[in-house]
Amino acid sequence: MTIGESLRKNAHFLLTGFGSAIAVLVIMRWSDGAPLFQPQSDFGIVIGAALVAGFLVYRDLRDTSGKKSS
Repeated sequence: MTIGESLRKNAHFLLTGFGSAIAVLVIMRWSDGAPLFQPQSDFGIVIGAALVAGFLVYRDLRDTSGKKSS
């Protein structure tokens, strides 16, 4: 399995999770009266989403190489 195939396989999960996190963050900031765009914390969320995507790709690549986890 390639990286692209793994991302396509997990796209719904990734987009749903990332979209939910953004929605909750925007609602919390809006209700608090804080600026909706805060570069430092928003960058952290993007890094977190990239780490989750990287883990899923790693898991898929490891599983297709014959090293099935039990």
